[in-house]
Order: sequence, then C-alpha cells, then structure tokens
Amino acid sequence: MTITEPFGPEYLAPAQPPCPDCECCTARLCEKGRNSLSQCHGHTTTELMETVAGCPCSSPRTRGTHAWRIARINATRTAVERPLDEAAETVLRALHAGEDGFHDPAGMVTPLRARGYVQVEEGVTSITELGRTYLTARDEPRFVTPVEVEAVDLTTRTARVVVVGWHMTEPVTVLADQLANDTGLHLKELEGAHLEAAANCRAKDPDDIVLTAIRVAPPLPEGWLDGTVTSGE
Repeated sequence: MTITEPFGPEYLAPAQPPCPDCECCTARLCEKGRNSLSQCHGHTTTELMETVAGCPCSSPRTRGTHAWRIARINATRTAVERPLDEAAETVLRALHAGEDGFHDPAGMVTPLRARGYVQVEEGVTSITELGRTYLTARDEPRFVTPVEVEAVDLTTRTARVVVVGWHMTEPVTVLADQLANDTGLHLKELEGAHLEAAANCRAKDPDDIVLTAIRVAPPLPEGWLDGTVTSGE
C-alpha cells in the first residue's frame, strides 16, 4: 500500500499577519518587542536583526514602549543620583533654550549624543525628549510617596500602581521588573504590595511618572488600621 505524503516543500507554517504600524515586522513580533527591553531585534533571528533594528514599535523614542520607559528611568536616575558635569549640562541647557550658535569647547555633544540626550540631523544639533527628561528631573522636585501595587501583568511584565502623591485613585503603568529589582520581591509577590518611592508628582500625564528609590513600605504602627491608634499618638 502506497501512502502519498501531502506535505512537501510547499507546506509552510501559516504566515504571521504584518504589523499595521511598521513595514518591517509581524504584529506578533512588535507585540513582543514593545513589551521588552530587547525591542523587536532581540526577538528575531540573526539574519533578520538588521531589518527590524530600527522598528518604531519598540523604539526607545516611542512613547509607552518598555525601551522608552527604561530610558526615562535611567535619565532620571542620572539626574538625581549622578548628574552630568557642568560643561555637559551647560550645553544641554543651551540647546533646550534654543540658543543659536551655542558653544561647546569641551566637546560635550558627542557624549550627550551617545546618551541619547541630543541628536544631530543635517548638521543641526538639538535636544531630544530624553534630554528634556533629564533636565526636568534636575529642576523639578521629587517627593517620597506611598505606592500601592494594584495588579501585575506577567505577560507584558508591567504593573498597575497607584502613586498616592500624584493621584489617589488614577493608576500608573510602570515596569514590574523595576519594582522587583528595587524591592527584592518576586513578580508574583508584587500584587497588593505597599511600597514607597520618590516620584515626580507634578507630572501631568501618568506615563510621565518615573519612580526611583523604590522600597517596601515599613509596616504601619500596631492599631493604625483598626483605629485604636491615631496620627496624634
């Protein structure tokens, strides 16, 4: 009895639908890249890395991507923990102010460009959104505030939190791995956790909130929750 094998070289896995927002990836790849610090190029084969390397769907320049969030965290931490030297910050502020013919005798544009704080296009040097994020973190106050973790999405590795000092009820999306790394808690332990963090509580948009110095909140005094201890005691 002869069996005819119906699967030949023409038999291929179903093609993945293309991403509607770019010309280089499938929708599935962009979904992974958007929610990963590795971006799209970190989730494809070596042969295709160059093709998808500049995908806007996972770029650190695209609002809401994991790469965008971690870039803002790093810029904020630089501003509050280890600021740029005076020469670099002077150049950055001059660009932010839109000064023509700014001076750069110490050659600070190159390292600022490497950090992503400035860009040079067609010979014109300008400050980037990330550079403005750095300056905002340098100039605006940050407040230590309670942070309540409402939910953790293990698929996207994000957490929905309430930053009390910013808004008592409106949630903020943050990277769950940042919370876990800073607190030492496992991702599955984060949901329902009460934390403390420094935050830019004057931000207008929830996506602009950046948390730093995150830690597990100290326990409340005994009797605080049942009302037997008041704030005046």
